[in-house]
Order: sequence, then structure tokens, then C-alpha cells
Amino acid sequence: MKCSDVPLRAMPLLRLLPIVLVPLALAACAVGRADPGPTPSPAGPDRDDDAISSYSDVITGDAVSDDGLFAVHQVDTDFFYEIPVEQFGREMLVVSRISRTAENVGWGGAKEGTAVVRWQRRGDQVLLRQVSHENYADPESTIYQSVLNSNFEPVIQVFDIDTVSDDSSAVVIQVNDLFESDVPLFGIRPQRREAYEVRSLDGDRTFIESVRSFPRNVEVRRVVTYQATEAPSDAESNTLSLEMNHSMLLLPDEPMQPRLWDERVGYFSVTRTNYGLDEQRAEQERFITRWRLEPSDPEAWARGELVDPVKPIIYYVDPATPDKWRPYIIQGVNDWQVAFEAAGFSNAIEGREPPSPEEDPDWSPEDARYSVIRYLASSVQNASGPHVHDPRTGEILESDIQWYHNVMNLLRNWYLVQTAAREENARGVKFDDEVMGELIRFVSAHEVGHTIGLPHNMKSSAAYPVDSLRTSFTCTMGTAASIMDYARFNYVAQPGDDACVLPRVGPYDIYSIRWGYRPIPEAGAPEEERPTLHKWILDTGDDPVYRFGDPSQTDPESLTEAIGNDAMRASELGIANLKRIATSLRDWTYEAGEGYAQLRELHQQIGAQWNRYSGHVLTNVGGVHWNRKSQD
Repeated sequence: MKCSDVPLRAMPLLRLLPIVLVPLALAACAVGRADPGPTPSPAGPDRDDDAISSYSDVITGDAVSDDGLFAVHQVDTDFFYEIPVEQFGREMLVVSRISRTAENVGWGGAKEGTAVVRWQRRGDQVLLRQVSHENYADPESTIYQSVLNSNFEPVIQVFDIDTVSDDSSAVVIQVNDLFESDVPLFGIRPQRREAYEVRSLDGDRTFIESVRSFPRNVEVRRVVTYQATEAPSDAESNTLSLEMNHSMLLLPDEPMQPRLWDERVGYFSVTRTNYGLDEQRAEQERFITRWRLEPSDPEAWARGELVDPVKPIIYYVDPATPDKWRPYIIQGVNDWQVAFEAAGFSNAIEGREPPSPEEDPDWSPEDARYSVIRYLASSVQNASGPHVHDPRTGEILESDIQWYHNVMNLLRNWYLVQTAAREENARGVKFDDEVMGELIRFVSAHEVGHTIGLPHNMKSSAAYPVDSLRTSFTCTMGTAASIMDYARFNYVAQPGDDACVLPRVGPYDIYSIRWGYRPIPEAGAPEEERPTLHKWILDTGDDPVYRFGDPSQTDPESLTEAIGNDAMRASELGIANLKRIATSLRDWTYEAGEGYAQLRELHQQIGAQWNRYSGHVLTNVGGVHWNRKSQD
């Protein structure tokens, strides 16, 4: 499976195999999709006046209410949605997350699933239906009705209308059953159900904690309890309890113009089958996933001036993040500003501290309006950067980077076994905060790259000559042409070389962001952008710096954990450094009164690094060079 084949993915920096989150439940037509059918008025053709109570009898004076996308009310333990008539038929994105977790069950802030839904009125009932965008046809085409008929939207839940607002502009439904019964769309992912042998949801131990409404989203927090034969913790209880948050976010009123995907430039993508194209087969269209960036001053932008976007990309640091690491995480976000400047934007992306409760009492990291770098108290040695996008266009709507506390141990191991032969600050079981901070900055920048649409580009490490990696060239160009490679640190540089060892946002990254984000204002449709996008690729087609490649077991230029264009020479130099490190490791890791656990772990890391170098060489035996190209 290719990274770009799925619409929602957590691309980890730190594992050879990507961690896949539950993909967007995309299910029937995209931009220009017609309304699924007439929505009856609040008075509805089948209305039974005696069956609907007065508003004040349902939403009593004791109700705790909150206005926003639509009003929400709490009356004792009952929760109600007051849905305006104009919201019926509009598409909303549901994002389900684990807020607080049991031991060994994911982590707080992890996404469990996403789906597109719509509310629909049917007489004295309201339907919640799941929407698909996998198949499409222009509403003006003759085949459009056939596409609708072949993609009937499933009904997730049916609600009786409890009352109607006094001015008949909205209907009120009780939503307890949606969140207190076993609705798979709002539950834990199927893989967890299978792993923990979940038998059923216990409604008596499942309840809503709070419901809040904001201008474009509604947030529900609930405790959910499952009966599980193989509960991951407290196994004797046969119980799995979690706190989950569910965001219902209104999709953009005006869909963004999509940009067509091209295999020669790495982007995550969303795919649909367009039955309305003038082709003699069912043709698929793929759009890249990207944030919506529009110049605030189009005239100045057209003159070649850098301008701020109408809406910048903002990432907040989780309030749970230790204070000393926050500046480095924020700097990793801001490192991408240079790439967006190539697309004509200033201040396009920014890392920020979260607002205090006094500054914004409603701010929450679970709120789907905010992108947050979530700090996770976990022993997992990893980080990942998923995003959520509009399935109609590929527009990224929000992202929550998953930052595991124990990623620092992995960074310590890599940095020591790859650079300690010449970097004195890498010699020890615990680094100075400034050293670890710069390593954290690198991880932050890599994961942000995933959340702005970029997959791994393993081919970029082969763009640089091995000899250049031993010089000051690396201080401006990094260890590879893209920070999205698994290039890690400069293991080629020898003691005495005038070289830098850390990755950085590179020339390929700047090129790919320009290709994906630079507006083409003269193009009124995705297909009209194609000649310009093709030309931008051809302009750099002969330069290996601008090539893209997935991880490969057969392509010597698309190796993970490798740097340089000659694996034999690079590995030879790397092994020379490993020999220097192995002979000094006992001295560098000595701690009076401590055991040998740290020394044992680092010796194992040296062995693993030697295996990587050998594997890089082996791939050259019978390897195949893969280069993506068009017929011209």
C-alpha cells in the first residue's frame, strides 16, 4: 500500500513501517454534489402535533445551553441538539479521539476514526447519514443520477423530534442514544475490538460528560465502557473504559479548488472515480492534500511580493509539553516558513504557545478547529504526523501531531551511534538540554512536513555526493535534499571534517511546497493547472535533488536510514566511525553506581547500525533504479 493511497495517515518519523490511523470514512460524490433530497419543513408532511411537546416542556428553565453551529442543551442527564433547518443536508466531518486512556490503549489525543455525515429531516424524525465521496459526476452530466443511485447513503441513527423552536427555525432531538449505545462510527476502531475481544458496550457504564458548541463545530466528551475478554489492563475486570471526544465540524461552505496529484512530486492524496469524464472507462482522479492558502493581497502577490495568507497554518503546543522543549518544537514548525516563501507567502505557518485559561477559557486541544502538537506520556519511541482533510478537495482542515515522550531515547541512541566519533556532545547517556532540543527540533520539522501534505521521500538522500557530506556543504544543505527522508544524522563525516550533522528543511522540500501550494490564478479548474504543474517538474527534471521516491527494498537510491549517493563508500566511512565509538563506549557511558543497562542498549544499537550499513550495500547487488517519469 502506498502512503498516498489513503486519505488519513500518521506518518511516523521513527519506524520503517508507517503507522496507519483509521482512514477517513469517505463514502459518494464530491465538489458540486447535489442535495440528497428535499428536506421537509419543521411542520413536515407527516407531523403529528400531539406527538411533539412544546419547547418549554423539553428545554426547561433548568437547561444548561450553549450556542454555536447549533444550540446544545443539557437537562439533568439528557442532552439535546437544536438543529437549524438550514443545517439539514450540509456535510460535516466527525473526528473521534481518545481523550483519556487506559494503560496500553493508544494515548490521549489519538484519533480513532473520521467520517463525513449529514443530518436529514424525515417527517417527525431526523436521520444521521454517512456520506461518501469515492464516486463523482458533475451534477449537470447525464450520468449524475446514476451515480447517486449507486451510492445510497447509509442511515447511522434515527431520532424522534422532541420539539420545535418557538419560531419554527430549528428542531430539537435528544442525542443520548447516539453516544450511550454501541454506534461503531463513534466507537473504538475495529482493530482494538478484535485485539481486546470486545463483546459489547455497556450502556449502564457509558455516559456523556459534556457537550459544547462553537461557530463551526460541536464537541462531545463521553466515558465509554466495553466488556472485553482480553482487557489490556486490569484484565480481571473484563472491562475497558476510555474517555472519548467527538468533534462534528462543518465542511467549508465553498470547497477549495483541488490540485491534481502527480507521482513525480510526493504528496498524500485523495482519490475518487469520476464517471462524468469523457473517457472510455471509469477514470480515477487524485488530488493532493494541502492547506488552503490564499494571498491576502492578490495584486501584490502577482507582482512577485511576499504576502501573508488570508488564513495562516497555526500549530499549538500541547499545554502538557515540558516548558524546556516548547521553543524547539515551535522552531521546528517555523522552519517551514522558507518553503512557503517559495510559494509567495510570508508568515504562512507558525508554531504557538497555547492560550491560557484566562486568555481563552473555551480553548481545548480536542477542539477540531485547532491543530495541536500533542505531548503523550508514553514509553513508545516514536512521533507521527496525521492530518484530517476535506474528502471533496483534499483541503487539510486540522492536524494533531502525536509526540511521544520517549522519542528522546531513540534520538539519543541514533545521535550517539551515528556521530559520537566526532561530536563530543553526543558522548554520554544523557545529553545537554540544548543538544536534545536541536534533535527535537528536527523531529518536529519532519512531522510538520507530514501534516502539510508531504510523505517520506527516501530518494532525496541519494542526491548528495558522499564527499560533500564531509564538508561545510552540509551546514546549509543538510544531510539530504529533504527532511522528509529517513536520513537521520551525518554518519559519513569523519573526525576532523568540517561538516554539520543535523538534517534540515532542504531544497526538495522548498520545491515540493512551491509545486503544491503556489497559486495558479489563471486556472479556473484543476485540469487547467496541469500544463503549469508539468512545466514546473520538467524545469528540474534532470536534477536528482528534485526527485521523489517511496521506501524501497530494491532501489539503491530509495533506502531508509541512508545518506549519500554511494552506499559502499558511505557505509565504509560509517563503519570506521562505529569502530571508534565501540572502543570508547564504556568510558562515554560510565556512571558511578549504575548497572550496565545503558551500555547494553547502546552496544545493541551499534550492532543494529552495522546491519543498516550492510543492508545499504546489499541492495546494490541486483538492485533496480526506479525513476518516475512521464512519456515526454
